[in-house]
Amino acid sequence: MLTRKKKKESATANFEKFLKATNCTYTTTEEKPNRTYDFEFQAARFVASIRPQDDCLEITYPCMARATMSQLELVRSKCNERNNSNILFKFSYSIDHEQNQINVHMSFYNNRVDTEELTNELKAAFHFQREWQRDFDEAVSIAKDNDSQDLESELYKYEREMFMLRRLELRHQLGGNTAIIDSDTGKLPLWQLLETVSPLPQALLMFMTVNTVSGQQRLDNTDDIRNFDLRHALVEGDGEQARLIRDYAVLDLHYKQGHDEKPRMTTITLTAEGEDTNSIYTRVTVTHVPRNASRMSSMSNEGRQPHNISLLIALDRSSDKQREQEFNYMWTDAMIKAKNGEKDSLNEDQEMLCQVYIADVAYNLYWGQQLFNAGRYYEAILHLENVYNSFRENFFEMKGEHRRVFMEVVYKLGFCYNDLGLPKQAFYYLDLVASDGNIRHTMELVNAMANSKDMRLFSYTEGVMDEVKKNFSEADELPENIKDFINFLRRRRGYAYIDFNDLDKAEKIFTHMLKEEDNADYAINELAYIKKLRQQRGDDMPADTGESPEGSDGFTLPDELPF
Repeated sequence: MLTRKKKKESATANFEKFLKATNCTYTTTEEKPNRTYDFEFQAARFVASIRPQDDCLEITYPCMARATMSQLELVRSKCNERNNSNILFKFSYSIDHEQNQINVHMSFYNNRVDTEELTNELKAAFHFQREWQRDFDEAVSIAKDNDSQDLESELYKYEREMFMLRRLELRHQLGGNTAIIDSDTGKLPLWQLLETVSPLPQALLMFMTVNTVSGQQRLDNTDDIRNFDLRHALVEGDGEQARLIRDYAVLDLHYKQGHDEKPRMTTITLTAEGEDTNSIYTRVTVTHVPRNASRMSSMSNEGRQPHNISLLIALDRSSDKQREQEFNYMWTDAMIKAKNGEKDSLNEDQEMLCQVYIADVAYNLYWGQQLFNAGRYYEAILHLENVYNSFRENFFEMKGEHRRVFMEVVYKLGFCYNDLGLPKQAFYYLDLVASDGNIRHTMELVNAMANSKDMRLFSYTEGVMDEVKKNFSEADELPENIKDFINFLRRRRGYAYIDFNDLDKAEKIFTHMLKEEDNADYAINELAYIKKLRQQRGDDMPADTGESPEGSDGFTLPDELPF
């Protein structure tokens, strides 16, 4: 039997149903093609605008907060900060010259116009209004405590110092690898972490002990071990109820791998790293106990070398529903702007989103981008690898923007693995973008080679330099970005010479760099490291540092260009 298809109700009709159901008083104005509603919800004034061509609703909470003109820089920075962390609600401000004050506004999209959902979103606006005011007042207090008139500068100086304590530039060190990651909401099972940062995915797990101040717990079941939740090891509860209940835990994982006759052990140390209004932090340090020496495992074997990696995870006080809402807002906003010819107003992330029409893929691309930009590389991998696997089947049919988006995803996967101290995994991805002409991609591949002591670094960088010479042989002066690129290649080659025990050649390169403003700081650190290595060897005689027009390495120096 044929049935008549139910006609879809318009956003206007659904919104007026909402106004009636919630007893909101309102007035309307119409400036074709848009219709605007000025309405009150729970004694607060909101403005809703409906564009018929999009059939969706944009709601603004005007003047949800106010500030003095002297706080303009701080208001601007807080709007930017909120827009990066809360994509469901967009924050903006305007200046009321008559009252000599700043008005802060909040807005969001709704493309379903469902009464229950819209009611919840408007109530959420009150929550974020209170959160904004609390956060803003705290920032003002920090500036006052430091007796500063420049509120934004003082606040970000404090936040920058905290950031630098957790992340240092990678240079030669006598210690092991350190990578910094923050992790996502929900559970973080042990198996997922080990498969990403540790060579144990095929190991036969035997048992694991969990040692805390409360005592010891032993896990013998393989599934219990694999699904042990690292994020909640020190934390109880979720969301706003989450709280630290202990300062540390030590996990001793016993396993057999390959043809091992005797069990091996990996120790995973969890220590509390403090908390803020958004997250509770835990530092995870994974240490593999070296194998005993044998014919199959000599002192030069990787299994006989100390192996550890340290990373920072976080239990975020946000929900999966909030993340879904943020993505939906961002994707809808990008599509609407692209449809209306407003591509100039799209940021880089939105430009990439416009090339994806499958919701699951777009969701993973969006959050992979956001987590990458935030330096949360472990989480970014989980999302971006889903995008990579979805795209690669159509690689040879990709053209233009679609191909560019794919190559950017590949590059970011390589970057993430490299930052986590896993250069071999990074090389798998970065080798795919090595010849696409993007300097950033080439630089990260060189980083992966240098960090993994890959002997191909020397021939590869020589080939890159030949390309630079060929492309700029007739240039009167090199562009600044090309000069920076050449300096980067020289520093990485000098770094590699140290790893390959050619200290004389490395010392000549870095001694020459001491005279160069762009390279002097790096050279000082590497020369100090070379000196320490010589002292350990009992070799205090410095290398012959006679200058060479080729930098002792066959690389033409920047001040000798053009070629």
